[in-house]
Amino acid sequence: MKTTVSGKLLDGRLAVLGAGKIGGILLRAFLEQKLVQPKRVHATVRHAEKARALAKQLGIEASTDNRAAVRSADIVLLACCWQ
Repeated sequence: MKTTVSGKLLDGRLAVLGAGKIGGILLRAFLEQKLVQPKRVHATVRHAEKARALAKQLGIEASTDNRAAVRSADIVLLACCWQ
């Protein structure tokens, strides 16, 4: 049986740490291509008001808590920068 990345995304939980510019673009593409269901996504951003807006806009779980996001994730997308 062949396992593909898209198959894993469909069945697994995705954590996107840093859903800003690059992470947000990738997350939106995954959702538009139906590679992952919104209910299976937990994205994080730096600011709480951005997290609330992202959750409302995309129908996902969003927060500022990276640990909570990865706790139940099968796949972690790290898309943050350090300044």
